[in-house]
Amino acid sequence: MTTSLSGFIEFIRTDMKVTAEQVPDDSPSFSLAYGGAVEWVNSDIACVMPNLYTVAVYNLGASFLVNYGTEPVFAEFRKIYGLNDFTAGVITGASDNATSSQRLVPDFFKNLSLADLQMLKDPYGRRYLMIAEQFGSLWGLS
Repeated sequence: MTTSLSGFIEFIRTDMKVTAEQVPDDSPSFSLAYGGAVEWVNSDIACVMPNLYTVAVYNLGASFLVNYGTEPVFAEFRKIYGLNDFTAGVITGASDNATSSQRLVPDFFKNLSLADLQMLKDPYGRRYLMIAEQFGSLWGLS
């Protein structure tokens, strides 16, 4: 699997179900999201696991599209995933008069940046973070 802009567009068409009518192939959103993902994802992954590198780039690019894409279809994704809703962090506990619930927050969450927390809100960002986290503190994720 080779990483390319055309492969990224195909990923968006098949995985996200975004049609050419919604976003044409020559949209600047595609090249900006793809270029940003190529710059962001550590290229050393490509040396060790080239296919996983491609998956990481395409998913991070998709996350960039749903977070920053200017076309109406991406605004709809933002609405569906609640990406414009402010979240200050990870909830560790909640209770009322009758019930209570608490979750264990892994140490991994304590080192997340605002960008990482935003990526957790959409499925493509989560897929990217799952890959990046496997490669440890090289990315600030451990």
